[in-house]
Amino acid sequence: MSDHLNKLQLGWERLQKADNDSELLGYALVSFHGALENYFRDWLATNNSLDFAQRERVQDPQQVQWKELLDLIQQYRGLSAEDFRRILNANKLRQEVANGNRFQGTRADVEVYGQLVQQLITSPGFATPPASGFYAPHNRPQGSGEISKVFDTLTTEINRLDRQINPTGNNRLPISYILCGLGFVVPIGGLHRLYNGQIGTGLLWLCTFGLFYVGQFVDLFLLPGMVEEYKRNLRAQAGVSSFGVPLNHPVVASQVHPPKGNELMIRLIEVAESRGGSLTVTQGVKATGASFAEVETALKEMFKSGYVKIDNDPVSGAVTYYFHELD
Repeated sequence: MSDHLNKLQLGWERLQKADNDSELLGYALVSFHGALENYFRDWLATNNSLDFAQRERVQDPQQVQWKELLDLIQQYRGLSAEDFRRILNANKLRQEVANGNRFQGTRADVEVYGQLVQQLITSPGFATPPASGFYAPHNRPQGSGEISKVFDTLTTEINRLDRQINPTGNNRLPISYILCGLGFVVPIGGLHRLYNGQIGTGLLWLCTFGLFYVGQFVDLFLLPGMVEEYKRNLRAQAGVSSFGVPLNHPVVASQVHPPKGNELMIRLIEVAESRGGSLTVTQGVKATGASFAEVETALKEMFKSGYVKIDNDPVSGAVTYYFHELD
């Protein structure tokens, strides 16, 4: 598995067990951000639009830092203004965590950013993850220019409303009820169906006043299932389970009998010693064959006992455990 996919998987694993623990949420954000940085550098390093010197330079984080890296991605690949802003904001939060400050975001912030990172890494078109809003190019209705123009106007307005009321993307059901109720006030039905990705029936409802208000009324009882179906489809497109864990990733190679308990701690100390006294969770997993959760738990136990210190790598920003007795 490539390094950026390793970090992406680690980010989802940390998020899954973080609950609302600010420390673990900060570590999850660092993992997601590190995955995106590695992917951007790898992509630029293989882009023939850059000359050889630029491709060499972009691989060095000390020469090309985040702002310049984003500018290069914007120039050669393109990012939406919203994605550009999100990434810069995440980098600011990541720097605060790296400097030992308390993570100031929420679990929803980290989850939405993880979805963005996964979408950017896995989508050739750099599409924005539809965590909020519903419009996607393949859902655009075919037909006359007037129909497309009306559809684009509706999607713009619904997405604007969604960003104002539902910035984290976690409250689709209340928004759906608002849009459905709007169809009884003004003669525009089906907005709730368009919002939840049901484009065909949404346009039908739009042209028939919600099937003459009967379909609009029935949908008041169908909306919870409609929203859940949208979320299932969204998770399937993003390749994650209902818990936000990536699906169908290659399995990281492991030993038949990975070390446990004290044996694992001893093995991690040996690995750290061979690496000059520092170790990341990913390096520990690769060296011991234990799971990410087991390695992180063992390292945290040693941290609580005072045998290691936790800091961030000054170059990559990765969470690193320093064995000060091995320096």
